[in-house]
Amino acid sequence: MTSAPEVDAADTIEGPPAHETHWAAYDAAGIQRLLAVEDRHFWFRARNLIIGALVSDPIESLPNGFRILEVGCGSGNVLRVLKRAAAGRGSVEGLEVSAPASEAARKRTGLAITNGHLADLRSTEPYDIIAAFDVLEHISDEAGVLQQMRSRLKTGGRVVLTVPAHPKLWSSFDEASEHMRRYTPASLTKALRAAGFDIEYLSYFMFPLYPVMWLRRRLSLRKQHNLGAVFDSEFQIVPVVNEVAYQVLRREAFVIRHRRRLPIGTSLTVIARPRAR
Repeated sequence: MTSAPEVDAADTIEGPPAHETHWAAYDAAGIQRLLAVEDRHFWFRARNLIIGALVSDPIESLPNGFRILEVGCGSGNVLRVLKRAAAGRGSVEGLEVSAPASEAARKRTGLAITNGHLADLRSTEPYDIIAAFDVLEHISDEAGVLQQMRSRLKTGGRVVLTVPAHPKLWSSFDEASEHMRRYTPASLTKALRAAGFDIEYLSYFMFPLYPVMWLRRRLSLRKQHNLGAVFDSEFQIVPVVNEVAYQVLRREAFVIRHRRRLPIGTSLTVIARPRAR
């Protein structure tokens, strides 16, 4: 793996106070909103391809019988990607604090889903990979959760994360979604190193969306804090635009699979290993 590049010392922006849970859309109505768009909207579809490319090598390098945990698995959208990548050679399970989301994930994937936090996992057997996709930004005790992940990894295991990027893109969507922060490469690296991880690979993704999102944030004058309304606005499906955007973004999976780096984007992804004691 290529090591992470040197990064500047810029830090995250702190958002408004939030509960240490996942976003409020994960009530029953919110889950229905997710289920209605996850298989159709370009952002979810492209992200699944990118995540599949990201985890392919780490999973293929594992011996049979490996264990993968997705923290904050939501409705099970990405769990399906992990299940396909595991190809029956190992086990995949989910962890989700929202009861409606946990139930949706069980029905959607047929996998074991624990409704709760890391401390609620019954098994103490360590994992080969712990993943969290767009979860860390919701958690106030970022350091504590990363340390818990580290403690549950096997020697040589990996964490795989995605997070929203660029404090300058902070918006009503972040506030309504109860985000605590958006990340820079420096702040994400700092958080992982402080928790005892070394970076294997770090890159932006969703490169073409950055100028569009930046402009949209600048032009959005009215603050909106109702998550349902914000979600519907952010993930509106415009048929032709939706397909064109997907075809453009899906090419990033090739970049990520070959461990190249994108210079900018609206999200960050990272693979890290626990530092040798």
